[in-house]
Amino acid sequence: MKKTLALVLALLMVVAFVAACNKDDKPADSPSPSATPSSTPSASATPTGPVDNTPTGEIGMYDPNYNYGANPRYKIVYLVSNNTSGLYTASALAFEHWASVMNMDFQGMLDFGGDVDAFFSQLPQIARDHDGILMDADSTTYDRVAEILGDAGTPWMSFMAAPRDYSLPSTPLLNTYVGFEQTDVGAYFAEYLLDKARATWPGVPLSEFGFIVVDFSNAPPLHEREMGCYARLMELDSDMANNRYFVADTAINFFDAVTSQQVVSAVLSMNPEIERWLIFAEIDDMAQGSAAALDLMGYTENSWVSAFGGTALHNQWDAGRQDAWKSALYLPQTIFTEPVIGALYAYMNGDATPETIYPQWHNSHEDTTHGAFATRMLPFYEILFENYKHMLKWSDVYSNANFFPDYPTAGITRDSYSSTVPVPSTYR
Repeated sequence: MKKTLALVLALLMVVAFVAACNKDDKPADSPSPSATPSSTPSASATPTGPVDNTPTGEIGMYDPNYNYGANPRYKIVYLVSNNTSGLYTASALAFEHWASVMNMDFQGMLDFGGDVDAFFSQLPQIARDHDGILMDADSTTYDRVAEILGDAGTPWMSFMAAPRDYSLPSTPLLNTYVGFEQTDVGAYFAEYLLDKARATWPGVPLSEFGFIVVDFSNAPPLHEREMGCYARLMELDSDMANNRYFVADTAINFFDAVTSQQVVSAVLSMNPEIERWLIFAEIDDMAQGSAAALDLMGYTENSWVSAFGGTALHNQWDAGRQDAWKSALYLPQTIFTEPVIGALYAYMNGDATPETIYPQWHNSHEDTTHGAFATRMLPFYEILFENYKHMLKWSDVYSNANFFPDYPTAGITRDSYSSTVPVPSTYR
């Protein structure tokens, strides 16, 4: 039987990240642009292209042969409703890089510190001040986002959460989405962690392990990961799913590292007979808190924490720290952000609309109440301490960036990994 640790409070937060910005008469306590260090891209901001300036690549993806400088220099901004993680800063740097090589004026990241009222009061002015908007808003508020930006006529793209209308049972899309099927992510982690347990401790039966998912049940996209994980675990090991499966729900407060440590510590304390743990952390902050809880209880060597994310993990490894957070399923930020900012550019430049971009990625099962929008899926890859520098350096080579200047480049080409996945048969 599923054991849910924490009670859900009435807290509307983004799936993994959130957004905001200002307008008319800016109040004294309005949020200001976060300081985002330069990515020092190696490519020119206005690459030379063909004389007729006809795109040669896929609309919505960066085209190195296209002369972006022949078009207007569009002004864009990245809105985050609550910058709680280094992942937001890493994302802003990736957006800044792509903006530089696509001749856009990137105005930085604007953080609203969780103040949803301030975000929506200032969003209309932000829309008037910019040609396009990238955002991580509260995942349950994209219906309001779409209404405001639709009235303003300002193109936009959400980033880490799908822009869905959660007021309707079918949760239809409100715009193009680039990202992941959250239920499938959770299902993948169930199988992945059981495989890690067998490979790492071959003489230990799975009956000695407990399984924890660190959840934030108030954010539908995150909670879908937990549901997918539990459903798959029931298929793979029903004994574990029924008797040693726990949900550590950070919705008692927020999905930060401190709250995650508290709820995971409570599970560990309430089940002292279990000394080996497999933990699926839905985002990086949750993984950091989980690893801290295991360390304090003396379970570090007998446990495996993995997260869907990984930016904080490779920063931790770069700093020389290893703990129970041993892996992540990861996509480098430059690879993740390319089709997001690429779609926004296409909207601003009149090359496509939210209804026509990425036509092969229209899911035939999607409710089209608000329009027929693409859901472009992305790959993700395992990173371990032994191989993470190879993956990250490939992202530099692929995107012509220099975020990881000290990582070795030997043997890495733009095709060392794929930035795309096959289109499922259910898409048309």
